[in-house]
Amino acid sequence: MNAPPLRAFLTARYGRGFRSRTEIEAWQAAGMARLRKTIMPRSPFYAAHASRPIADWPLMNKARLMEHFTGINTCGIHRDHALEVALRSEESRDFSPMIGGVAVGLSTGTSGQRGLFLTNGRERALWAAVMCGRFWPAPLLSRQRIAFFLRANNALYESLSNALMQFRFYDLLSDFPAHLPELNRQNPTVLIAPAQILGLIAKAQQRGEIGIAPKRIISVAEVLSPEDSTLTETVFGLRPDQAYQCTEGVLGYSCRHGSLHLNERYIRFDRDVIDDETGAFCPVITDFTRESLPILRYRLDDVLIPDPDPCPCGCASQRLTRIEGRADDILWWPGVDGRPRLVPSDAIRQAVATLPVPVRDYRVIQQGERLDIWLDTSVPEIAGPALQHALTRLAAGLGCRAPAMQVHRGLPASPDAKRRRVIVKRA
Repeated sequence: MNAPPLRAFLTARYGRGFRSRTEIEAWQAAGMARLRKTIMPRSPFYAAHASRPIADWPLMNKARLMEHFTGINTCGIHRDHALEVALRSEESRDFSPMIGGVAVGLSTGTSGQRGLFLTNGRERALWAAVMCGRFWPAPLLSRQRIAFFLRANNALYESLSNALMQFRFYDLLSDFPAHLPELNRQNPTVLIAPAQILGLIAKAQQRGEIGIAPKRIISVAEVLSPEDSTLTETVFGLRPDQAYQCTEGVLGYSCRHGSLHLNERYIRFDRDVIDDETGAFCPVITDFTRESLPILRYRLDDVLIPDPDPCPCGCASQRLTRIEGRADDILWWPGVDGRPRLVPSDAIRQAVATLPVPVRDYRVIQQGERLDIWLDTSVPEIAGPALQHALTRLAAGLGCRAPAMQVHRGLPASPDAKRRRVIVKRA
């Protein structure tokens, strides 16, 4: 729970993982007890809740966290001051300024809603220990060169730098092709990037624009699609690892067998189930290690599909079939029995993948009862009608009615930094 970084590193690298749900519950009970005793009393917002049942704690989300930011954090940092520092860093692209040793970051995520996060020195060291323990290439004492592509840097990420590690941040708000010469010079041993950027790097390697040889590839910030995973593995000969991470913490990572497991060593996951048939749920997380900005009973908009089967790796932490995407972007089509049916984004992806012609990129956007299908301009004309037919068959197989569909050429402009291929627009 309050593990020193070295112990966290060794556990992440060599630990056997939890063997049973009973073991997980016992570990988390101890973590929650420490949270109540040593962290919550230091938060003006949460102090009065420390002795109450967790069900009575306020249900939190990004908007409410921002509203009560000043009272929630344990560092005495006012929201306006933190926001000022974060915005100044965003504008200057200099992410080194801190407030008394506490790093401040700004996020928007896929929702476009602005959020602040804080990390102190202990939290940064713990994060670096877990990430290095999980993903550091062999041999253990070999020097590594890390290339990290993300929208914004932070002292949290810079904490990866040490005597054995050269860390370089590549700003996604800069021109991507301009990064390729430096990436080639660095020749990273560890490549960390969102899934779509991994795809672009793989294509640059295919074209001969770069010639890098990473030993580990880690997908972050977005859902790793099978297409991006296959392309990356084909080009580099490595299956990408996944780190399911957001502003609120490291929520999961892939095991040696490639399965994505929830990070139940540091986070309690309650479930807001949105579909009984698949078990799809939005996680309500309580992190019992975060102390600068407690994340307690915080509901995320991600929709997770649990895998009921045990993982061959032997770890009992919840295994995921996939991350479906944002709750606001889940497709629900009217069932023939009158009940709405969840349409998995993976089923949409499969319909695209099995078309008679290859589709490089696409968007499926539902607005009301209309479905707009946007296909990359390189796709032959026959792809549109074929996809409409495939989605109509998909609807029939799910026992629901497909919405009216219209096919467009090209991809629509998107204000989001993260790629969203399946989108629901609300009125």
